[in-house]
Amino acid sequence: MEYTIKQIADIANISTRTLRYYDQIALLKPAKISDAGYRLYSEKEIDRLQQILLYRSLGIKLSQISPS
Repeated sequence: MEYTIKQIADIANISTRTLRYYDQIALLKPAKISDAGYRLYSEKEIDRLQQILLYRSLGIKLSQISPS
């Protein structure tokens, strides 16, 4: 199943801007980009986002979290 950036942001209770930033710094890349330019995420990226959010809740800096 594929999710849009908005759906992922709502599920994780974070902003779409945060997801775009994670993409920009290569921490969490979308599974693919649609023909219309939308970022689409799969279950794999959702799992990765959960890891990132866990690390952040433990006080780990983004720069210390290795890219996927």
